[in-house]
Amino acid sequence: MCLGALGPILAMLRDFTAMQLTAKNGNMVVDFYPVKFADGTINNRHMLKIVTFMGKSQSKSYINKKDFDREVESRVHGYGYEVTNMHTDYQLFNSALCPAC
Repeated sequence: MCLGALGPILAMLRDFTAMQLTAKNGNMVVDFYPVKFADGTINNRHMLKIVTFMGKSQSKSYINKKDFDREVESRVHGYGYEVTNMHTDYQLFNSALCPAC
């Protein structure tokens, strides 16, 4: 697929901001979840990122929305990942895991 053709698709997907990306071979999966604080307030600055390889969780981290946009762009355009799920369940934000956010 032409890279230019993906532009409108990625723009639409960014509005959702919570998705699962899967590598072509299916071994690597990257999940991005929206997060909320303990009081239920939505965190509009961060996403929870979970990297899974061959069914085993490799890392969990928080990334900001700008890094999320760049990573989705890179994985879809540069590495051929596909969007395989859209996440709507908010995860609880743990500030102890985000010292540099």
